[in-house]
Amino acid sequence: MIRSAAARAFLARSLAKPALVPTYAASTSKPSMRLPSGTRFATTYTKMLDKVLGINVHEKTQVLLEDPNARLRVPKQPPTHGIPMCRVAFHSFQLHRMDFFTKWCCKAAFHMKMPCSGVIFMPRKIRRWTVLKSPFVHKSSQEVFERRTYKRVVYIYDSNPEVVQKWLDYIGQNAVAGVGMKYWLNEYEPLDIGERIKRALKTGDTTDVDAVTLKQARYVKRFTVQGRKYGKGRYRGLPMFRQQELEKMAMYVADQLRANPQANIEELTKVALKVNGTPKRPSTHVHPMPSKKKLAIMARRAERAKQKETDKPSE
Repeated sequence: MIRSAAARAFLARSLAKPALVPTYAASTSKPSMRLPSGTRFATTYTKMLDKVLGINVHEKTQVLLEDPNARLRVPKQPPTHGIPMCRVAFHSFQLHRMDFFTKWCCKAAFHMKMPCSGVIFMPRKIRRWTVLKSPFVHKSSQEVFERRTYKRVVYIYDSNPEVVQKWLDYIGQNAVAGVGMKYWLNEYEPLDIGERIKRALKTGDTTDVDAVTLKQARYVKRFTVQGRKYGKGRYRGLPMFRQQELEKMAMYVADQLRANPQANIEELTKVALKVNGTPKRPSTHVHPMPSKKKLAIMARRAERAKQKETDKPSE
């Protein structure tokens, strides 16, 4: 079988020429060569070509064209549990740049084996400004300018936080000019994270809790202590009620509202306070510990008072 395309074409051209057949003339005994007077035997040449080339000449070959959208489709990694880990929002004024960058980010997530939602289209925002063409009497001649902001969103599911952070760093380093990006990360902690933070605050050990979480916990603790001191000083003179007293007042207000639904709740609360009586006991708030400066001042005052008592002349 002939494999070369040039050899096949040369053989086809040579076989396609009309054949010379021998004929015998009536006047002479020698045979003479002449062209056949009838039609050319195409079937004979076709069979010969089929036998030599090994293919069917008259068969129409079907050319399989590649799908043009196959290369443009973004591959996706299917999610396993559907737990969202990251949400990235893109916005830009240039549509072609943002579409290219979002598809590139999805392909990067696919090659890093992270389940991705694909590019989610968000509603575009159009803002228009109308200005005058001339500052004088041409009020009816105006120009309208508009700015279109296109938005896209990409979600990442079921991935390691470290891998997600590396993906964010990678797309941030290769960001396209004219495309803004903003992301939100979801962090999941174990159920006993509170006990671990307490243990780390007491011992200072960061094996179970990272240094960033421990620093945030210390800041929250300091802020909470300052808020308690502020609350104790601000609400020092307010009355304090026990839980039983509050339950009695609530039941009284509920009974009055059941009897008269149109009654005023504020007036009923004032009556409930009068009926149950305000507590006359002092506030249970513990005053905050004075600072070292105040303690030193108090100690000096006490020493001066003792000196005055000793310096008094005895009668």
